[in-house]
Amino acid sequence: MKYFFDKDSVTDFSALCERFAGKPLQSPYRSTVPLLSLVEHSRSEWHALLELLGAPRDSTVHFEYCVPSPKAGGNPSQTDALIMSESTVWAIEAKWTEPCYETVAKRISKPEADGADPRKTVEGWLNYLRPFAAHDLHLGSFSDTVYQMVHRAASACAVATERRCKPELVYLHFHPSPERKSATTIQYVSDLRHLSSLLGNPVRIGFTVVQMPVKPIPAFNAIKGLNRRQPSTAAKVSAALCEGPLFEFGKPIISEL
Repeated sequence: MKYFFDKDSVTDFSALCERFAGKPLQSPYRSTVPLLSLVEHSRSEWHALLELLGAPRDSTVHFEYCVPSPKAGGNPSQTDALIMSESTVWAIEAKWTEPCYETVAKRISKPEADGADPRKTVEGWLNYLRPFAAHDLHLGSFSDTVYQMVHRAASACAVATERRCKPELVYLHFHPSPERKSATTIQYVSDLRHLSSLLGNPVRIGFTVVQMPVKPIPAFNAIKGLNRRQPSTAAKVSAALCEGPLFEFGKPIISEL
């Protein structure tokens, strides 16, 4: 399988893991961990997921794909995995132990770090969505929408515009979660359905939630107690991923929106 980290090609899985320095692997419970293990160690389940999405097996996979913020100097939107084919781009947002994220209303309730108006940033993301929406978009309508979903969908649309193809946003939820406060598959379905409705339930952009059954195996149990506050944890998690499988995965299940 051909790996990319953002837009850079990497030689193999070990080289890919080396690029995940810092926070993405600083806890064995980050969703990046089962995502990487799925792609590298469980090819049959990964191919089953691609088949469900309609993605060719030879599609390129870009991890941590960055789309620049519409605000100069702002934080980019980093998609966990972007699958590219000639006809479609699938922006994969992996979830496992993460709680619900903040809404647009909360995002715009406080100034940016440089004192700028945060509404301009959100409007910038909406500009990427407008060509794919079924009607005009107004910032005020998105107050109770999950902000991350807005800029992840916008990222997919930005890439699709460049490549002249269809964008799809996919939330890949590894289930069950060991954390009681984690968001649920039902919540992701509800939140994505809400975003789609605000865009006019457009046919030019797809929204999908996939539940991926996951079961840690002894190799994961050996690292599950690593300190999430220690920078050295990332190197240990990376080494464990390179040594072999950390999970068993079941058959992916698509949830209808």
